[in-house]
Amino acid sequence: MVLKIPPAMMQRSLPPQHLTGFYTARDFSVPTKRIVVSPGTCRSQDDTADINLAAAMMKRLDQVWAAGSGNGGLDQGALVANVWYHCFVILNPTTGTVDIIFSGSITNPLLPSGFTVFRRIWSILTNGSADIMPYSQSDDWCAWAVQLNSFSSGNLGASPTVITMATPLGIKVEAQFLLLVVSGAGRVGVMDPDTGDPAAGLFWPVATKISAQDLSYRGYVFTDVNSRVVGYADANMTSSVITIGYRDPRGKL
Repeated sequence: MVLKIPPAMMQRSLPPQHLTGFYTARDFSVPTKRIVVSPGTCRSQDDTADINLAAAMMKRLDQVWAAGSGNGGLDQGALVANVWYHCFVILNPTTGTVDIIFSGSITNPLLPSGFTVFRRIWSILTNGSADIMPYSQSDDWCAWAVQLNSFSSGNLGASPTVITMATPLGIKVEAQFLLLVVSGAGRVGVMDPDTGDPAAGLFWPVATKISAQDLSYRGYVFTDVNSRVVGYADANMTSSVITIGYRDPRGKL
């Protein structure tokens, strides 16, 4: 006897948290206000559906969302300066339509009618002029194209110093930083606030400065969900911390 398997039982969904593609870049013609998203496939954020963007799509951050490439991309309001906007791929499960939207919320974008499924695929930062901050994306890595000083010529000493990095708010990421120390001597560190507390004696130095020489150290550190790290030193040192970039896992394991 031959058993016929229903087609629905043969359809296999993507694994939970799966994501490939969906690389972003500033649009060549209007890089300050527009983002291009490459084709990609992913499992939805709530693990209920597969989402496939078959062709690249360009969306405008300076206009409210409208369907299709070349149209507005904001879920609501106007583009604001010095704000993180989170990029989502969205799906209308009834029509199968896939689009892109940007929201100030990292968890709850305001979805257009009929779109009920979504997945965050990247985050974008605006500068003081409400322009998109120059960056490049390589897989899960963001590299800033401008120098972003997170801590400028301040004193790192024997008390913990909270430093806010130029990384997306609302998620824990691995930041790449440059530490510059121009005065003082001794050990200095930049740490994940969730795993180290210098005040409690949990201090992991990244470098040791010799008094007669300036120190330059390039490394990596995890932030907390508020983009913060902790700086610390054996003694008072005039230091700067620059955010070079970060790795955003985009919801993957």
